[in-house]
Amino acid sequence: MASEHTNNQTGPMTETESIAYDVVVLGAGPVGENVADRARAAGLSTAVVESELVGGECSYWACMPSKALLRPVIARADARHVPGLSQAVQGPLDVPAVLAHRDYYTSQWKDDGQVGWLDGIGAVLYRGHGRLAGPRKVTVDGPDGERQVLTA
Repeated sequence: MASEHTNNQTGPMTETESIAYDVVVLGAGPVGENVADRARAAGLSTAVVESELVGGECSYWACMPSKALLRPVIARADARHVPGLSQAVQGPLDVPAVLAHRDYYTSQWKDDGQVGWLDGIGAVLYRGHGRLAGPRKVTVDGPDGERQVLTA
């Protein structure tokens, strides 16, 4: 039986009957992905809740794009100190090429590959904001305004 909830940001939310899993993982960053992988390897039914991109902060906003931006600049600076190579490193930095390099490493901010991996291990992905709502209970407020209840 569905019940209706009010959410000031998205309008009415509906809550459906709970869906049971052995494990519910909040967050699909590196730790969440590893927990899901190990749970599935142990034969446990697994749900993963993620409000942004599967892969987490490191893959899309922190580690990977930062390193992709820093590495060309550092390599260029280092090359200027190598005899015989310093002459080859002339002219300005090609900023569009450096940004394209970053975009490549962030998969253009698309998580299709990591979503496919989760699907491949048999984990079920729920897009939305998850929160603990009681013992063994997680609510997921989806981007479409639907509320789902997961139990573990």
